[in-house]
Amino acid sequence: MSLPAQPGAVPAPAESPDGAAPLFSIEFGKMLCMGCRPAGRCRFGLVLRRGENGAVEGTARFSAEHEGAGGVVHGGSVMGALDEACGAVPIAAAVLSVTAEMNVAFRRPVPLDRELDVRAWPESRDERGHWIIHAELYLSGDDRPLCHARARFVERDPDKHYGRFKEWLDGREGVAG
Repeated sequence: MSLPAQPGAVPAPAESPDGAAPLFSIEFGKMLCMGCRPAGRCRFGLVLRRGENGAVEGTARFSAEHEGAGGVVHGGSVMGALDEACGAVPIAAAVLSVTAEMNVAFRRPVPLDRELDVRAWPESRDERGHWIIHAELYLSGDDRPLCHARARFVERDPDKHYGRFKEWLDGREGVAG
């Protein structure tokens, strides 16, 4: 299937300081979130690769554990997969970022156990330099999106970001949760 061309600002992929290899691998078998690492695979069945003009593209397949009802994938799982795809765009450019907000429009039910095409691409940067990223999910062989997302991602320094989070959380010891 040929996905529609998407306009947008394009960051160049960053190279490692010695120029030998990219700083981040976009292959999800090598770059799994903490929730998926114990299983050794992406629970959304995502396999992504670098596309053209800063985009990432690939496939997804939702197993029965993601069923909402009636053979349809739960919307929360769909949103999780779209968030992962959007987050892969800055990672492909060797930038750590976190989701600030994401809006999803569901156009058609997403079926279980079917190969799906996924594509995410950078649209622009907002007035504060945050990444504005789009993602779409398609039934393989169809050119009409099942759903699409528009997200804003904020760049973060990993040491400072996670350190501030730990300090904040440690300051809330004893707070009911």
